[in-house]
Amino acid sequence: MADERIIDWDDQITNDGEYSGEESTILPEGNYPFEVIKTEQSWYNGSAKIPACNMAKVFLRVDGGSLGKALCVENIYLIERLEWKAAAFLRSIGLKKHGEPTKWRQLVHCDGETGRCRVYVEEYTGKDGTTKQTNRVKNFFDKEEAVAKKAFTKGAF
Repeated sequence: MADERIIDWDDQITNDGEYSGEESTILPEGNYPFEVIKTEQSWYNGSAKIPACNMAKVFLRVDGGSLGKALCVENIYLIERLEWKAAAFLRSIGLKKHGEPTKWRQLVHCDGETGRCRVYVEEYTGKDGTTKQTNRVKNFFDKEEAVAKKAFTKGAF
């Protein structure tokens, strides 16, 4: 990051739309650790299945170890029917516990948090008509309660 050039508003755009950021790989289905690299508040215009509503865009860097890293973008719609997904995500990063309420705003204040999830490979048709693949999150796993928080007592089991 030290040699990253800061662009001024009056500079010319010379990149023709080719993504030149962090490389992303397609991971096989499995359980992996992730880090929240960015969150955004957004608006979803609605569809046949989901009404127009607020939405959190959550950008995850999923670490496949020697397989590489994948970028997953998850949309969490702020509607009652899909509240379970927000709760599962927040539990996976330790910002919510079962049975305890929390604010929706937590969804966009969690950059840098870590957790575990199960990803799968989704195929889609790109704008150019070719079949492409991306990783999507199938489910989030609750952050493990640290057993180490218990004080060690010699001879106690």
